[in-house]
Amino acid sequence: MPYLQKQTPPGSGSTIKTLLRRGLFALLPVGLTLYAVKFVFDLADGWFGAAVDAVVRAIVPASLLVGPLANGHIPGLAFFVLLAILVLIGGFVSLAFGSFIFRQFDNLISQIPGAGAIYKGTRKVGDLFTNPKETPFQKVVIVPIMGTKALALVSGRTVDKVTGIPHLRVAVPTPPNPFSGLLFLVPEEDCVDVEMTVAEGMQYFMSLGMVGPVEMSLTPRNDTRRGE
Repeated sequence: MPYLQKQTPPGSGSTIKTLLRRGLFALLPVGLTLYAVKFVFDLADGWFGAAVDAVVRAIVPASLLVGPLANGHIPGLAFFVLLAILVLIGGFVSLAFGSFIFRQFDNLISQIPGAGAIYKGTRKVGDLFTNPKETPFQKVVIVPIMGTKALALVSGRTVDKVTGIPHLRVAVPTPPNPFSGLLFLVPEEDCVDVEMTVAEGMQYFMSLGMVGPVEMSLTPRNDTRRGE
């Protein structure tokens, strides 16, 4: 019976475990953010560090390059160089000529066996956030799957030749990779538009559901069980 259950005394091991768990999850976002920042800094140093150091040694007087700057290495400078390059590339591809050159390069890389498939998948993910009109999915819906409900991405529409009932071609991703999962044909009347953009749906999947709306439509409008 509930009132006969053993109560956990204050200061017990269970309390310590609870506090440790809370502390872990409180610091986890900070730790992941710092890890991501360090990864980008190291990546920039690996790509441009040697070249940036050489430029610094060439333009900065040797009398100023002392102590930790003796080799011309300024921590973090390669990262800002990377940011500047990304801004320049973004400006270039925004121009008509730049966009044409980029499309030619895009087609060339896509035709490389093996690497082309990886490039296309990565390109689709990038298009979700930079060019919503080019996304392979149309919208985000709730579908009934295996006795429960699942968030799914709509990739197209198909009509049953026999019954004439329209079905939606939906993909139910397996987080955190939004481009792997299960494909289903679901009657359109059973699908519920949750009024999320495709980019928001991708964020929902990649965050394992931690980033998403507090409220959303889960029941078809023609469901007679609504309000029960």
